[in-house]
Amino acid sequence: MVPDFRGMQALNAWLAGHDAGVLLQGTEPDGPAPLTDGVVVAQRPAPGSVAHRWDVITVWLRDEPGDGAGDHEPREPSPPIGALSRELPGEIPG
Repeated sequence: MVPDFRGMQALNAWLAGHDAGVLLQGTEPDGPAPLTDGVVVAQRPAPGSVAHRWDVITVWLRDEPGDGAGDHEPREPSPPIGALSRELPGEIPG
């Protein structure tokens, strides 16, 4: 029987699938990205379906919001020119 992987972190779902005797793959099995990041939001076949040992279960993932660790791209535009050099309250202008 196919387990319900929805709501699980991708790597945990893959490990649970392996323990249950099925193989999880993303929607692009030949793609470069491994099935390790994101949260499972859908799967085919559906949970509870009959599956044979090592049948393939396709899962759809949603990016999981994180703390930004490892994200080196700025999320907001840079401050306007001169904004960092303006006078702060209580400082004596130079």
